[in-house]
Amino acid sequence: MDKHTKKQLKRQTKALKKSLKRSLKEAKKAAKKQRGELVTLDKKQLKAMTDQWVADALKLTPPQAQVISLRPIKQEPMAFARRPYKKSPCKRCPALSGGLCACAIKKQKRAA
Repeated sequence: MDKHTKKQLKRQTKALKKSLKRSLKEAKKAAKKQRGELVTLDKKQLKAMTDQWVADALKLTPPQAQVISLRPIKQEPMAFARRPYKKSPCKRCPALSGGLCACAIKKQKRAA
């Protein structure tokens, strides 16, 4: 796992814990109102329950796709000239209107 994936996973687990704590507190209040009884969950029990639920949720990750083979993509021979070669293209560059860029073709001929 790369750093970006780890960071995203950490954010998701944090958000999941927060939402689970919130839903547990709401359930606790609803049960208290409904039964008129006192339901007590201290912070340690609440944290243990949310940690357990997060661990269970992380175990249910979908299977990863496997790459069986890689094939090169077939390109047209002049595909490199479909976009303007220069950063600020010529005013009448044919690549701007769907043609082939003359500058790119010249550069390719010189390199070959």
